[in-house]
This record gives sequence, C-alpha cells and structure tokens, in this order.
Amino acid sequence: MIQLGIAAFYHDSAACIVKDGKVIAACEEERWSEIKHDPSFPAKSITWCLQETGYTIDQIDEVCWYENPENKKDRVLKIFSKRPIRTFFIRKRFLKEFKENNPVKLLAGLGYTGEIKYIEHHLAHAAFSYLTSPYKDAAILTVDGVGEWHTVGIYYGKGDKIQEKMTIDFPNSLGMLYSTITSFLGFKPNEGEYKVMGLAPYGDSSKYYDKLDRIFKHTSNKFWIDQRFFPWEYTDKIMFNKRFCKLLNIPPRLPEEPLEQMHKDLAAALQKIYEREFLKLVKKAKHITGSQNLVLGGGCAYNGVANNYAYSYFKSLHIPFAPSDAGSAIGACLYHYKGSRKDNTSPYLGPSFTNNKVRAILYNFKDKVNFYELTDTELKKRTAELIAANKIVAWFQGAMEFGARSLGNRAILANATEAKMREWLNSAIKKRESFRPFAPSICKDDMKKYFNLVEAVPYMNQVCKAKTVGKTIKTYPLPAATHIDGTARAQTVTKKQNKKYYDLIKEVGRITGHPVVLNTSFNLKDQVITKDPVQAVIRYLSSEIDYLVVENFLIEKK
Repeated sequence: MIQLGIAAFYHDSAACIVKDGKVIAACEEERWSEIKHDPSFPAKSITWCLQETGYTIDQIDEVCWYENPENKKDRVLKIFSKRPIRTFFIRKRFLKEFKENNPVKLLAGLGYTGEIKYIEHHLAHAAFSYLTSPYKDAAILTVDGVGEWHTVGIYYGKGDKIQEKMTIDFPNSLGMLYSTITSFLGFKPNEGEYKVMGLAPYGDSSKYYDKLDRIFKHTSNKFWIDQRFFPWEYTDKIMFNKRFCKLLNIPPRLPEEPLEQMHKDLAAALQKIYEREFLKLVKKAKHITGSQNLVLGGGCAYNGVANNYAYSYFKSLHIPFAPSDAGSAIGACLYHYKGSRKDNTSPYLGPSFTNNKVRAILYNFKDKVNFYELTDTELKKRTAELIAANKIVAWFQGAMEFGARSLGNRAILANATEAKMREWLNSAIKKRESFRPFAPSICKDDMKKYFNLVEAVPYMNQVCKAKTVGKTIKTYPLPAATHIDGTARAQTVTKKQNKKYYDLIKEVGRITGHPVVLNTSFNLKDQVITKDPVQAVIRYLSSEIDYLVVENFLIEKK
C-alpha cells in the first residue's frame, strides 16, 4: 500500500509518502518555496517525495487528505449565513477559492485520478499523535484554531483504533484566542505565538487576567467564548474589535513599536488563561478515558509550558514532532492504513546529501571558503572543541527534520554554559527579539542532572524547570539555555535516534564538564530552516556564524 498524504490551504502545507504504514519521506512546502508556513498546495513537496522514494504518481494507491473540504464548506457558509450582508464579499471569495482548491482538480493536474480519502481535521491530528506514540492505549487531546467545525477534540486510542469522545466547536477556540492576542501584541498570527510564550515570563499575569477571564463562560464540560469581542465569524482580516480594546483599556501594538511592560503583562495573562483552560481539558480527558497516557495534537501542542502541566493527571505524555497541520498529512495516511502499526518515531524524513555531493558543491565556493574532510571521530572532536571555545557552529547532517523544531540535523550550535551566548545569538546571528529563549540538547542519560524532567522529550515540545547548583548562592549551570523564569525547552537525544549528534554532545561534555549544547534552528531572520548544502553555505557566508559543518566537512570563511 503506497499512500500520499497531503495538508494544504491553511498553514504549514506538507506532503508525505507512506509505504505499508511506514513514513518514508515527508516535507513541508515552505522548505521549497521559502515562504514561512506556506499554505499553498504542496506541489513541490509532492514532487520531491515521489523523486526521493522512486515512485511515480500512477503508483500511488490512495491520496489521504487531512480534512473534509465539504464539512469545512458547511461550517463557513453556515457561519456566514448569520450575517449575509456583512459577509457577502468574503463568502464570494471563499466560494471562488473553494472551487480553485478542489483536491480532485489539483491532483488531476499532477496526473493522479485515483481514490482520495478525506479525514476530519482533528481526527488527522489525533491519528498522527497517537499512532506515532509508544502507547497501546492513550487519551488524545487536540487543540488548535479550527478544523472543519472542531477546535478541540478528546479521543481515546486503543490498539489501532481511535474513538471520538468529546468536541468543542468554532467559534469557541483557544487557538483563535491565542492567535488574536498574538496579533494584538504586534506579532504575526499562526507564526508569532511562540514569541508570546517567550515574552510571558517577563510579565505579571494578574494585570489582565480578570479582563481576559470575562470573555469565557463555562458548562461542566466545555468553555464558550463571548463573540462580542471578536469578529472571527465574519472576517478573516481582523481578529479583534474595538470592544476588545476597550475591555483591555490599551491600544493594540504595531509591529515596529517598542515592547512595553503592559504588553508583557498581557502575554503573561494570556498564557495563564490558556494553561487554566488547557488543564481543564486535560482533566476531562483523564476522566473520560481513564488512561494513564496522554498524547497531544494540533498547533496548540507547541505550547510547551502548558504541556508540562499535563503530568498533574497523567503518568506519561507524548507530543509528536509535528503536531500542527503539517503532521496531519502523515496522520491522515496512518488513520486510513489497515495494517499493523509501524515505528514512525523518526522526524528525519527530508532531503539528505552524500559526502560526494557536498564535496562537489563546496568546490563551487572554493574562492570564499576553506573546507576539510574529516572522519566522524575527527569531526566530533574538532566541532566539540570549537563549541567549548565559544565559537558558533552551523551543523548540517543527514535528513532534514519534519516539523518546526531543529532536532540536531539542521541546527546552529553554541556553548550552553556561556551566559553571553544567548544575547549574542539573538542580536548578531538570528537578529531577533532579545527575550527569545534557546533550547538545550542533552543526552537522555544525563537529563535528570540538569532538568526536572519526568521522561524523555525527544521532540523539544515541553518546557521544564532547570536545576540549580550551589549551596548558598544558587546558579544555573546552563545560563544560555535557561529562560528568565528558570525554565528550558529541552531536547533529549539518544544514540539510536541520532548517533552523530549524541556523540558530539558527549564530546562537548568531556571538554566542558557539561554534556549539553545550545540548539537553535539553522536559519536567519525571517528564513525557513536550511534545506540543502548550497543554501547552508550561502547563509553561513552572509552571517556571523564562525564555522559550518556539512556532513563530514568542516568549513571556514577565507
């Protein structure tokens, strides 16, 4: 059984190939178009997946689509019917786009005329999260902006089956609320939410908590959001109205304006409100299913701070490597596959390059760089020495990660024990806001020495407390990777998962005494994660990164 999975037309469009239940290639469209969170039909990703796997489009047995377009159309038109005059033009535009974005028509353009299987959006989230987990049974909680109708889903997974237990429908949406205040704070919705999470620890949540609380109503099972404050039902251009501004009693921030304390306080209140509502859903999932295990899906599963609180009700927690829409391309395939579950825990599903290919590319840059081909042992030792000496190293290895996180194959690495490294990376390399935190990568067998982790977090989707050292004056041994509130979004690494990266981290530990590296994605301001060696060298030359490693080549500027 050869399946082609597709997610498209909202954000994070992606495609994958699944053979007999095993994901063998997957990529987000943004990596090819270089448009962050590209929502377009993933034609380039489909082409690459086919080329990578050696299949032609007529060898695909079925296409699995990550939502049901007709159900989405039903929701949009019913919502618009509440205000037929106000929504006249947006309804007209929606119907035009709906016709243009017809999956049958688009796939026929690629030569595919076979069966297309549609799966509900939140069920695709649930399937990806549960069927890539290690569990034989689990509660499944999905939270995002909106699918067809659902904004929240609680499911129970047992064996290979997933059963729906409870849903909350649009316009009552935690994802939409978080994106709305992201927009209010001057950041881009569906992209800047992680900035709000990073900003929240700098604020006082009590300043705006009660005001945000006023928009909520509750029953015993569900929440309702007062739509008097939001125009979500009749426009896709504006996310809040004047009544919401009056409720907060502050003006919305423009992107170029400075961040003031009131903005930090609002971010803190939003995060606190989200955590409260999220934990109610977690508790409900526990009550409904009785499982000891929880898996999370949907774009809101990237909220690592809230995720960690789920241990209040569950013994074990799994968040997949791409819980947002991109991962649902895989989830749709896994849901429709009728065979036994396969191990789909590896996020390394994108393009990779041989040393011979890299060597040929580097010769084209020989007037600008010096490069040295090293053995694995030499490369590990030299790179670790550079990191320990506070040099910044771009690290490009193996197959590209699928999902938003850099998990050790397309990364910028630095010394986590040097306090000034975070400021330098933010200002000189990434050229982004100073409050943004960085993540530490640590070998799984060392994780409890530095972090209060219940279990391994291979995909960097939980925020935990960092441990301090010292008897009288408490300090953090990894200041560059520890946020202002004493937390870190750690990634645990095993030799099985990524041997080359694991060995490098261990070698850094041998030199510095701390087997940890500071890890941020290999991209510069407003760029997507680096896809290929040519892009890697060009970005290296245009930045203040000290060294570049591509496969077994150590590269330095002339």
